[in-house]
Amino acid sequence: MTTRKLLLAALVGLTPIALSGQGKGLDPADLLKPLADSWPTYNGDYSGRRYSALAHINRTTVKNLTLAWVMTLNDGPGNPFFGGGGRGGRGRGGGGAPTIVGGEGTGEFSAAGGTAVKASALMVDGTIYLAAPDNAWAIDARDGRELWHYYWKTRGGTHIANRGLGLWNGYLFMETPDDYLVSLEAKTGKERWHKVIAPFEHQYFSTTAPVIVGNHVLVGTGNDLDAPGFLQSFDPETGDLQWKLYTVPMEPGDPGLDTWINLEAARHGCPARTIRKRISTCSAPAIPRRRTRSAGAKATICSRAR
Repeated sequence: MTTRKLLLAALVGLTPIALSGQGKGLDPADLLKPLADSWPTYNGDYSGRRYSALAHINRTTVKNLTLAWVMTLNDGPGNPFFGGGGRGGRGRGGGGAPTIVGGEGTGEFSAAGGTAVKASALMVDGTIYLAAPDNAWAIDARDGRELWHYYWKTRGGTHIANRGLGLWNGYLFMETPDDYLVSLEAKTGKERWHKVIAPFEHQYFSTTAPVIVGNHVLVGTGNDLDAPGFLQSFDPETGDLQWKLYTVPMEPGDPGLDTWINLEAARHGCPARTIRKRISTCSAPAIPRRRTRSAGAKATICSRAR
């Protein structure tokens, strides 16, 4: 089981932000407001600037920053050890919460032991929401105490990263490496539902942080082989698919098709400039397979230009 340490620096001597109403969730209207004492979405707000209007830390006060607490994140289905808040600064200790287990896997595949946190943390009402592949945590921002831990039992897939969570009202949303969108209760970590993002057998990878706009949970996924990428919108209440947008033309008459050599080239990622010298048409299998090379062999399956 892998452990990861999370550190928080506190500004000593300044009045702390009120942390009442912890875990109550996010009013969607707050996503339209300038970024202030919370971090409710991947980039902070819709501007994407990752800039807060808070002025507590400035050139004069930055010298007063010191360690507030250190905690240990444990991934995987169990939680036999937890080095929760209390080490450093003003931590007041506490043990880990029981792990909530979900997922469609059988337990044969586990990424525990190699998990790394590469996500943008959310912080709303004194709760930090953090994710890694197959894992999500809620942490008390005041002392580093783990409030809950959710573990997704995976079928496999590319466990390269998870970029974070989306938050809407009292619900969280996360993508999984085996191509599901999962919704959790923000207060308890209990799973509400999970929906398929992409066919697992097509080797798509899903790492992005969902972004919520209005009542649309926007979810992206991609593929390193020759299957098209797409953006989807899901209903935050039910998880029903609202619409799906492909990044390339998929049907006759789609915008941009005239920039490809033919429809099959557009669907499977064969830019005309990369294949005119070798082949005049592009045919790709219905299910992508990994690229192989052999000396002197001519190209028969197209792959995206690098």
